[in-house]
Amino acid sequence: MKRLIYSLLLVCAMILYAPLSGSARESYNISRDWKFFTHSESQSQIVNLPHQWNLDALSGRTDYFRGNGHYMRYIDAKPEWKNKRVFIRFGGANLVADLLINGRYVGRHKGGSEAFVMEIGDYLQYNGRDLVWVVVNNATNLDVMPTAGNHIKYGGLYREAEIIVQEPSHIALGHYGSQGVYVHTKKVSAEKVEGEVEVKVSSDAVVSAMVHLKVLSPTGGEVLSTVQRMRTINGTTGTFLPFEIENPELWNGTEGAALYKFEVSLAVNGSTKDNVTVSSGFRHYMVNANGFTLNGKPYPIRGVLLHRDRPLSGTAVSEQEVLEDISIAVEMGANAIRVVGGSYHPSFYTTCDRLGLLVINDLPLIGSTTLNGKGFFNTEAFKENGKEQLSEMIYQHYNNPSVVVWNLFSELELRGENPVGYVRELHSLAKRLDPNRFTCGWSNQDGEINFITDLIVWSHSYGWSEGLPTDITVWQEQLHATPEWSALRSGVSYKCGGSIFHQSDLLDKPLSTGAWHPERWQTHFHETYWDALREDSLFWGLFVDTLFDYVATGTSRSSGGVSDMGVVSFNRQVRKDAFFLYKAAWNEEDEFIHLAEKRWSRRTNTTQQIKVYTNLPDVDLTVNGKFMGSLENTTGVVVWPNVELQRGTNLIEVSSRGLTDQTYIEIPYNTTSDL
Repeated sequence: MKRLIYSLLLVCAMILYAPLSGSARESYNISRDWKFFTHSESQSQIVNLPHQWNLDALSGRTDYFRGNGHYMRYIDAKPEWKNKRVFIRFGGANLVADLLINGRYVGRHKGGSEAFVMEIGDYLQYNGRDLVWVVVNNATNLDVMPTAGNHIKYGGLYREAEIIVQEPSHIALGHYGSQGVYVHTKKVSAEKVEGEVEVKVSSDAVVSAMVHLKVLSPTGGEVLSTVQRMRTINGTTGTFLPFEIENPELWNGTEGAALYKFEVSLAVNGSTKDNVTVSSGFRHYMVNANGFTLNGKPYPIRGVLLHRDRPLSGTAVSEQEVLEDISIAVEMGANAIRVVGGSYHPSFYTTCDRLGLLVINDLPLIGSTTLNGKGFFNTEAFKENGKEQLSEMIYQHYNNPSVVVWNLFSELELRGENPVGYVRELHSLAKRLDPNRFTCGWSNQDGEINFITDLIVWSHSYGWSEGLPTDITVWQEQLHATPEWSALRSGVSYKCGGSIFHQSDLLDKPLSTGAWHPERWQTHFHETYWDALREDSLFWGLFVDTLFDYVATGTSRSSGGVSDMGVVSFNRQVRKDAFFLYKAAWNEEDEFIHLAEKRWSRRTNTTQQIKVYTNLPDVDLTVNGKFMGSLENTTGVVVWPNVELQRGTNLIEVSSRGLTDQTYIEIPYNTTSDL
C-alpha cells in the first residue's frame, strides 16, 4: 500500500508540472536569482523562490522580524511582446506585496494565502533590462487578514513566480488569480452528470470568438466535444458551455478518485489564441443524521489539521515536502485534511484530488490567543480584504474535487466588535460564488456565531488548557440534551501538547503554558477523546489538532518556538504514540504493530503496564525471553495491565503475524542490597 501511495505521489508531481502543449500563451519561470535584502541593498544576497526570511521565528519569540523584504531581478522582455499582453504571476507573498517595474509602481496585493496576477506590459522597456522589484511586508496590517493567531507570519515570496505572455484576447488569467475556467456541476448521479463549464475571456477589443470544449474521461478517451460562439467586450466577459456525461465515473474519495480533463481553447478568426486544461471530478455529498455521506454512501470523516510550516523552509515549502506531508497523513489513515490559516502549495490540492483525500480550506479569519490580540476589525478595509481573499480562495480551488468545505473563521473571539454580521456576509458570498460546497466555522465560543455556516466544528482542549480529558463526555451530554445545539451539523476538533523529550512516571495534567509537556499525557488525552467520540453519530467528523508540530508564539510550547500539539514531530521524523493510536483505528490496509511508551525507558516500579497499538487481530508478549501470553485486539489498543519486571534492564518484545516491536525498560535498584 505504501509503495502504491508513493508511486501515486510521484505521478502527481510529474503531471502537475507537465508543460502545456499547443498553447498560444508563453510562460517563463522567473523563480531563480533574485536579489534579496531587508534594510540595505548593500547587504543583499541572491535567493531562489520559494523563499522566506524568518528563520529567527524558530525561537518562538514574538519579536521576530516583521517588516519589508525587497526582491529584485531583471527580465528580458522581448520586443515582439509589444503587441501582446504581458502578466506576472506570483504563487504567494506574505502578507502585502507591492510591485514596481522599472521604478514605476504597478500595484499592490493584500493577503498571503493565494496567487495573484498583475499586467505589466505597459511598464516594460523591451530592451533586455527590465527591473522587477517586489516589496513584501509581513508586519501586522489591521486591514489585512490575519491579524491574530499564534502561528508565525513568515515573510517572503514563498512560492514560485512566472511571466506569462498572452494574445490580446485570451482566457482570463487575472480573474482572482485563477485559470479562468470553472467546472460547475448541477446534477450528479451514477447514471448522469449535468453541468456547464464557465470560461472567462479577457480582451482589449470587441471581437467574435469561438470557445471549444473537449472533455476526456479518466482513461483519456474523449466523452464530449462542443463549441460556443461568443462576443467579447473590452474587458472580461464569460460564456457557459453545457455538458452531459452518461454513466460517469464518480470521484469516490479514497475508494477511487476519478478525474476528468476539460480542455478549453479560444479562437478568433479561425486562429487559436489560448487554451487551458483543468481537471475536476464529479461527486455529491451531504451531512445528515447518518453523518457525512459521499455519493450517497456513509463516509466517516477521519481528519487532521495541517499547519503549513516546516523546519528551515517555513512556508516556502518544496513540492517534495508537500508530498511527504500527505504521505504521512495517508499512513495515519486520515481521509480529510484541514489546512490551517490559508491555502497550501498547489501540488497539495492536485495530489489530494488524485488520492481522494477531502480538504477543508481556511479563510484566515483567526481569533486571538492573547488578550492584546484581535482577529476582527469592523472597518470597511478589513471586511473588503476578507471578501477579496475569500473570492481568491474559492476561484483558485474551484475545480479541485478534494476541496469540500470553505472554513470561514477559526476560534474567533466575540469580545469587542461583534463579528457575527460579517460572518453572515462571508457565508452569503461563499454560497453565491460556490453554492455546491459547505461553509464551516471552527468554534470555541457559544452564541449566535455557531448558527451561520452550514457546518460547525467545535474546537476543544479539555484536559489541556482547562479541565480534564473526561470533561469531553460532560460536554457531549449537554450537547445531546439541548435541542437547539444538537440540531447543528457538528464536528469535533481537539488538541493537546506532548513532547517526545518529556517522559514521567506520573500521569498528571501538565500546565499547558508551561515548558513540561509529557508525551504520555498527550497519549492519555487522545485515548480518552477517541473512546468518547468515535461512536457518537451526532458528529459528522473528528479532527486531530494537529498532524505536525509547528512554530508558534505565545503559549503551548515545550521546545523553543515549537508548539508540540502535533502527533508527529516538527521535522517529520518521529511519530508520537498518539499517531499510532489513530493508525490502529483508521489504517486497515498497512499491517503494523507498535509498542507504546518506548521513550519512557527508565521507570521506578517493577509492576508496569505494557501497551500496544496495532491493526492485527492478536498480540503476543515476551519479557526477558519469557512468553507472557497472547491477547485479542478488539479496539486497536492491547494492554497488559500488571506485568512484573525485574530491577535492571528488561527486554520487552511484542509480535503478531510475523511483525515485531521491542524496547528496553530500566528499573533502577533501590539500594546496594538489591545488587
